[in-house]
Amino acid sequence: MTHAYSDTALNVSRGLAIFAVVAVPMSTAATSIACVAMLAAWLASGQAFATLRQSWRHPLGKMIVAFYAWLVVGTFYADTDWPAKLQTLSSWKKLAYAFMLLGLFQSRRWQQRFVYYFVGVMAVAAIIAIPLWATDWVVRSGRGAGIFMTNHSTQSMAFTAALLGTLFVLHEPLSPRWKIAVWSAAALFVFNIFFVSTARSAYLALPVAAVFAFGSLYGFRKLPYFIGAAAVAVALFVATSDTVQQRIQVTLDEQAHYQTSASETSIGLRVVFYRNTWQLIREHPWLGYGTSGFKPAYEQVAKLNGQGWHAMSTGDPHNQYLFIWVENGIFGVLLFLAYIGVGLREGLANRPYGAIAASFLVAISASSLFNSHFKTFAEGYMLAFFLGALLSRPAELDDA
Repeated sequence: MTHAYSDTALNVSRGLAIFAVVAVPMSTAATSIACVAMLAAWLASGQAFATLRQSWRHPLGKMIVAFYAWLVVGTFYADTDWPAKLQTLSSWKKLAYAFMLLGLFQSRRWQQRFVYYFVGVMAVAAIIAIPLWATDWVVRSGRGAGIFMTNHSTQSMAFTAALLGTLFVLHEPLSPRWKIAVWSAAALFVFNIFFVSTARSAYLALPVAAVFAFGSLYGFRKLPYFIGAAAVAVALFVATSDTVQQRIQVTLDEQAHYQTSASETSIGLRVVFYRNTWQLIREHPWLGYGTSGFKPAYEQVAKLNGQGWHAMSTGDPHNQYLFIWVENGIFGVLLFLAYIGVGLREGLANRPYGAIAASFLVAISASSLFNSHFKTFAEGYMLAFFLGALLSRPAELDDA
């Protein structure tokens, strides 16, 4: 196998990774096909084992292996059948992509392409969303006006990732024309997140991630100023956005009346899920119920504690940390937090693009207080690709 062919195959694999992360918010089918093609090109390069060795040398690569190994251990004491265990393990397979990309994207140029293409495509998507929202045009059944991606949460988190990217791109040497274009893209993302989308998790995730991003850019000693600025910006959006006001009011109403509501609500379900999940944690705090053990354990406690929709079964408490604690115990949670911590540290050490991935990791970590975004298809894959591609340590000799 010639050196030129091998490098071409690796570059094709990198290009398909970029296509996959751009496609994630819009099409699960396109993403899956791109991932298969990416793996095929990677294997065809003849350098798969070499890139995996590089992945293993990376601190985040070691944390991915450690966390996933504990998930595997959890399958042996879970009181479920093996199809259920394998299905839960499969839901974490995006960690394998992150591991792979850590050794594949050791190129500053390809990391730059990753960021620029993602921001560019999301900017076009943000432009498309605004007239759809303004004309109250629903293009996907069950979605609100202006929401044409998988769902409102995915669309908001994709724009959050792109917005964080623009904060760092603006610090690169750009012509005045390109600076205006990037500033305009940032404004489009902000407008979409706070005025078009109804995703409440993004209202929390973006300010927290933006504070982290500005801290990484200008120094964390100025953190109080950034927190103050974020608070003022959020207050401004709350005061001017009917969408945000309505979502906050719905949240307050659903929380206040969840005990007497005749039908389930988004917030009401979460309150019930959290209450029952904490009971499960108190009963088995150290090892948990094993990988795939959440749903059967939850079904039992839900039937004992509630009636009607309060007794509804679920396989996800809509909190990533509680889910891991129930299934994999306090040791699983500590490994997961260590994985996040190493990701943040490596991001700050691999500027500028690594800091984008770290900022998005902060956003997903915040949104996962009310969702399981590390495991969901769209948000989970976006994060895995951001971490793998942008936390990779560029080699001294960069390729084209």
